[in-house]
Amino acid sequence: MVAVGTIGAITRVMKSRRRTLVAGALLAALLSTIAVTVVTQLWNADLRVPFQYTHAPRDDEQDATLDMMLIKNVHETGWFNSNPKLNAPFKQEWAEWPMGGDLLAYGIKKGIVDATGDVPLTFNLFWLLTFPLTALVAFPVMRALRCSWSTALVGAVLFSLAPYHFRNGAAHENLAFYVGIPIIVLLCMKVLGPDSGLPPVSAFRHRAAWWRIRWLLLGTVLLGVTGIYYLAFLLSLLAICATVGALAHRRPGRLVMALLFGVVGLGASVLANLPTLLFRAHHATNILGVPDRRLGVAEFYPLRIVELLSPVTAHRFGPLAALADRLYEPGLQGLGTAQLGLAAAIGFVIAIVAILVRVVRGGDCRGWTFEARLGIVVLAALILATKGGVSRALELTGLGGIRAWTRIAIVVAFASIVVFARLLDRLRVRVARWVARRAWRRPRLAWVSILAVVLVGGVFDQASPALMPNPTTSTAARENASAREHRWKADAAFVASLERHLPRAAMVFQLPVADFPEHGVVERMSAHDPIKEGYLHSRSLRWSAGGIRGRSGEWQWPASVLHARELVRGLSAMGFSGLMVDRLGFPDDGVVEVKKLRRWLGAPIVTSGRRLVAWDLRSAAASSLSGMSSTVRHDLVRRMLDAPRLYLATDADPIVNRGETHEICARGSISLVNPGRAAVKRNLAVRLKRRLSNAAHGHLTLGSRSVSIPADGLSRRMLIDVAPGTTKIKVSVETRGVRCESAPPDTLPSVSATLRLNR
Repeated sequence: MVAVGTIGAITRVMKSRRRTLVAGALLAALLSTIAVTVVTQLWNADLRVPFQYTHAPRDDEQDATLDMMLIKNVHETGWFNSNPKLNAPFKQEWAEWPMGGDLLAYGIKKGIVDATGDVPLTFNLFWLLTFPLTALVAFPVMRALRCSWSTALVGAVLFSLAPYHFRNGAAHENLAFYVGIPIIVLLCMKVLGPDSGLPPVSAFRHRAAWWRIRWLLLGTVLLGVTGIYYLAFLLSLLAICATVGALAHRRPGRLVMALLFGVVGLGASVLANLPTLLFRAHHATNILGVPDRRLGVAEFYPLRIVELLSPVTAHRFGPLAALADRLYEPGLQGLGTAQLGLAAAIGFVIAIVAILVRVVRGGDCRGWTFEARLGIVVLAALILATKGGVSRALELTGLGGIRAWTRIAIVVAFASIVVFARLLDRLRVRVARWVARRAWRRPRLAWVSILAVVLVGGVFDQASPALMPNPTTSTAARENASAREHRWKADAAFVASLERHLPRAAMVFQLPVADFPEHGVVERMSAHDPIKEGYLHSRSLRWSAGGIRGRSGEWQWPASVLHARELVRGLSAMGFSGLMVDRLGFPDDGVVEVKKLRRWLGAPIVTSGRRLVAWDLRSAAASSLSGMSSTVRHDLVRRMLDAPRLYLATDADPIVNRGETHEICARGSISLVNPGRAAVKRNLAVRLKRRLSNAAHGHLTLGSRSVSIPADGLSRRMLIDVAPGTTKIKVSVETRGVRCESAPPDTLPSVSATLRLNR
């Protein structure tokens, strides 16, 4: 009976603890929701207009277009691997882009968009939902990291509203979905501590050992499907911390446990990215690289310690805002996502000091040993992500796709907030003693009041008004928010009018052609703009934009430089019913291009301001294709699709570019691509441009052939055979007897050659 009673008591305690843990997590999620509602002034926002919808080239907000494109696709087709409404007359094969890290995010978005049927509403709601979801996971992890219930609650809410969250706004909302970050810190602490709480390796022969770590394994799987960045942070930090723990405690089993969790996370990521792996296995290598990451990319966005500790941009307190402007200058190194906020910055400093004290005093850290271990996690992140850090070497292990290691700041933020929460717990003891000495009857009220001040102050410290979806910091900011709504509605009206003129499922060719995806720019038009100006608002039309670079949409590049009459005939033969022009994609705001098209197509059927113009091609098709047999028409289509293309890579810029005209300086290579089945002859026009007054002449060598080109700028032509497939030819420029291959980098010839593939 005694045994039965004891078991019953233990069961009641365990149930009580679970209820307390669940209650705390739910309360943290609720407080996070209230906080984000207040700081964003959500009551002033129209949730049916996307929080971010910019037309500015090379702006990170352009990624919002990609996100909404995928949300719309999962709603219409069930998932995002392919999209029949983009890359007409083919379809967009998005499976080539590795998206497994966003599997869970788009699963949630699919549920929302299927319920609402509204793409921008889904886009906005998901970003708002990432706040309470982060707090929901952070609370139990902080309890596991020895924080009290009340300080874990405050810490979870502050972590969910980290400056990183607002910097990665709706445009990067998948990065803002950092629910797995607390798991990284927890696992690192497990392999660092003297008593990890993990079962010994030998125990895994029994099911009970696996059951003990079920939540950690589930968290690792979560990391594998919520972002390739966060999986990379897990693998690298776990390897460092497990090595330190194994050496410090002479327990090599820590390395085995780290390997176990790493394999589980990596395995989950591989399964999530299976569509991409299968696509690449069944298709030839993409000459343009998707995604395209050059060696050394880890140095582009390093973690800056001064940025970690600086106030957020446009801080609510004037002197701190001025200090932030001095410490971080936008446009220089960094993405501006690394600020910790005051609470986490205090924790960061304490963690680093705890390590130093432990080293100097020979291990006597006076109760701060746990904080010192958290400091090791922070220090490992710094070793990885600072400029010239270990991340540069990790590129050689397959992590070349991780270019912004500064994003590891969110791991630093959580570890630092745990240290801050434990500091509050120490403060609680002192407050209790102070209240007891004064015989105050409500000691709990004093402590709750302190926590409330910390929470409210911390939230407003971290949430800069300038980073909100509807910034209210200035009249200009409010005008920008209003302009965003106006652009969204104007684009929607343009597409709706075009759909009224064209038949259902009609194909629309969009000019100019742009490099997609990522941040390609054509004059003042972003590569993402044709998506937002067409597909995002469309219900029935098919669009030529959105093809993955290097694949079936490459025919658009040589087609786009055809004479207007030839272009219209070719598009009509292919079945296009509409033609759309974005004037900002041309150097003269499209004056010449629109004038040529008016000559052959007449007045446009739809316009939007002074930027967008569209024509109906059906009447032109009737006249230009009149009397043409189906065989001749088919040949015309094949000539459009099989036009040879020229690609160029130089030593100065290893990223391969594409188009009709290329400029090369010094040395590199060209790739001639013939997608047809027969060899064709083409003229390669070469023109030398003088860079220095003493460059009297030059030679351009293509493979085994060399052409002498005078510096007077006259063009020379080489008749070449373009075989089916891809032909790669080395290119070098020589001037005044100096060969590019042997010249030191600082003495390369200051000449360039323009290459053009003529029909």
